[in-house]
Amino acid sequence: MKTPCGEGMFGSLIIVFPTRHDGGTLLLRDGGQEWSFDYGWELATAREPSIGYVAVLGDTEHEVTQVISGHRVTLTYNLYLDDWKPAPRQDPTSEYFTPLPNEGAFREGFEALLENSKFLPGGGMLGFGLRHKYPIKGNNIEHVYGLLTGTDAVVYRGARALGFEPKLYVLYEWRPPWMDLTEGGLIDRRIDFSRYLPGDMGVDITKIICRKGGIAVCQDPDSYRKEEGAYNKAEKVEWITPKTKFNDQKIAFITGCEWEERSDFVYGRLCLVVRIGKKGERLAYPAPGPTQQKRRWKGGRKSAASRLNARAVPFQLQILSLLQSRLL
Repeated sequence: MKTPCGEGMFGSLIIVFPTRHDGGTLLLRDGGQEWSFDYGWELATAREPSIGYVAVLGDTEHEVTQVISGHRVTLTYNLYLDDWKPAPRQDPTSEYFTPLPNEGAFREGFEALLENSKFLPGGGMLGFGLRHKYPIKGNNIEHVYGLLTGTDAVVYRGARALGFEPKLYVLYEWRPPWMDLTEGGLIDRRIDFSRYLPGDMGVDITKIICRKGGIAVCQDPDSYRKEEGAYNKAEKVEWITPKTKFNDQKIAFITGCEWEERSDFVYGRLCLVVRIGKKGERLAYPAPGPTQQKRRWKGGRKSAASRLNARAVPFQLQILSLLQSRLL
């Protein structure tokens, strides 16, 4: 099971008392890996009575195996943030931070990629799916900067140490009814799309995001631009760590058309994005281009054949995988 995290809660502290027992092993799972803590065995081999404890982040899956004999006595405390100070975004070496073992390796790997002229030679956006769950208060996500932990903090601090400005975004992705491809938008806050009335083609998620200063994105720009109603300045995100569902925000909205309305849902996922400049000017952040604000829909859908012209870049995929391995 996973510990349910309410607002401000980020994990649990489990204290195991020195009562004799067999079984009752605590199993922890995260990212496809598993760890075990068998305090019954630790107690049996200890020279004097002692108390065991384990701190578990709220998004870590855990379970306890069956107690075979004796009694396993524990106390569990929910851990909350109380009057916390947001970590200063300006200073990645702040006293608030404790460096993690893989932090130096990640920064070195990132820097090596930036020096490689074959890595995103024209610049672009690197996306990092967050590996931990964070409480979202209303529509604001600014407070999450001060809560970043584990590899999420490694990415943020590593990028800042190299001179970049990593930003938290909510990524909304959807498939418009008039298109064969999925499009989306990045924006620095949560949006309640249920407040918007449908037009002649329902609620246009991406258009609303762009009007509020967000960025239209798609994963296959060549095929996307051939679709009727595509935005002419949509950008691509190169995902270093995959998008996760830990921080999904489910929002209802009205789709269809004004004479045949129906309810649908869109999910917003919290992620970290680093914009990098072209080769030789990596710190010259490319600003999002102006996005087309109107759609022209002629009806009909593109055939599947129009989507088969995506270009593979094996070398780029290889070095992206190298960067991802620094976070394991």
